[in-house]
Amino acid sequence: MKKISETVFVCNNCGNEFSKWSGQCGFCKEWNSLKEVKSSNFKHQTSNKKREVVEVKKLSEIKEENNINQNIFSTQISELDRVLGKGIVRGSVVLFAGEPGIGKSTLLTQLVGKNGGLYVAGEESAEQINLRVRRLGLSAERFDVLETNSVEEIGQILERTNNVYKIAIVDSIQTMTTQNVPSNLGSVNQIRECTFQLIQLAKKTGCSIFIVGHVTKEGDIAGPKLLEHMVDTVLYFEGEKNGDLRILRVSKNRFGPTDEVGVFKMEEKGLREIKSDEINLLSGKGDSKIGSAITIVMEGTRPMMVEIQVLVTESFAPMPTRVFSGIDTNRGRLLVAVAQKVLAIPLYKYDVYVSVTGGIRLDDTGIDIAVMGAMYSSFKEKALRDKIVLVGEVSLLGEVKKVRGFEKREKEARAMGRSVAIINSIRELKNLI
Repeated sequence: MKKISETVFVCNNCGNEFSKWSGQCGFCKEWNSLKEVKSSNFKHQTSNKKREVVEVKKLSEIKEENNINQNIFSTQISELDRVLGKGIVRGSVVLFAGEPGIGKSTLLTQLVGKNGGLYVAGEESAEQINLRVRRLGLSAERFDVLETNSVEEIGQILERTNNVYKIAIVDSIQTMTTQNVPSNLGSVNQIRECTFQLIQLAKKTGCSIFIVGHVTKEGDIAGPKLLEHMVDTVLYFEGEKNGDLRILRVSKNRFGPTDEVGVFKMEEKGLREIKSDEINLLSGKGDSKIGSAITIVMEGTRPMMVEIQVLVTESFAPMPTRVFSGIDTNRGRLLVAVAQKVLAIPLYKYDVYVSVTGGIRLDDTGIDIAVMGAMYSSFKEKALRDKIVLVGEVSLLGEVKKVRGFEKREKEARAMGRSVAIINSIRELKNLI
């Protein structure tokens, strides 16, 4: 077997390789995403040795005890179980991402503290992890810590202690290296190869591996996009660093739903699970205020009451400012354009700032009318009618359409002493002030 080193160009977005550089990736069409890396290939010489016989498996012959439902165990954290489905699937690989300081290591430390497991420390020392374990009031007896940056060493431990660990935490994938790839730590090739080896380890040993991933300034997981395709589940942990509310979302799940969220509160003793009746994403007492509107979003099967705040102020710049925090920027711009056209508001000379209280990000189109209502309230400098909730999707023509789970949202509003305002067009917002 002969080892050959060559230079290839790898796309940071999708992970595909090219023999020469170009300005645009030929697969994902991303611009300026190709990076030069050193690749090592092995040229296999022809051999007269007999090849091993390849076999296929018949699903009908797989015993019932090997089915997925028999290989799921609870995390002992109900909000995490909610997001994953019923719990952790043995031998699965979960990519756990979030901004620095948001609480990723805290939640995973609590997971090991309740179940026991191996904590692979690529960034911290065992002494630092011990301090966190003591601070969270967890038993150190449940923790085995491996200080390493080598995937091969992780493999040695998991194979030598086969079936001993149900859970292994790798913190983080950006600090792992493998001897199979002669490139720098954190490079695309290193991250991809290390993840591949960890997936093979999980399948071989039955140990469920949680891989911590850093995120970029844009909120994407650092490394190749292929990383998210390789793993079984992708979790995102989000929230405002200065606030205490944390939201756990799932963007991919081979074994469960992808629309559930878990809600936690950061406290001195770690993350505490928040039940539906404890969730409060309203500022103050939720009274009507100028530039504020209350809506109810559906996060999976859970309705959540949220406050939308909008500030509309006269602009003195050639191009008015548009800032959207917690909602999609393109969706926000669309709503501003519809408001200007249908409500005849001259927003072309006003700055518009939109924010979702609680620091969470919403993709639910049912908040459209609430954004519109808060925007109109701020422009008119008059508060919306008290005790009302705005729910509905806004079309380009200014019509308000019903959204998924409307009955559940209406029920939640009644339980909170409010009522959903039924309107068919954003023009009717004038009647709510």
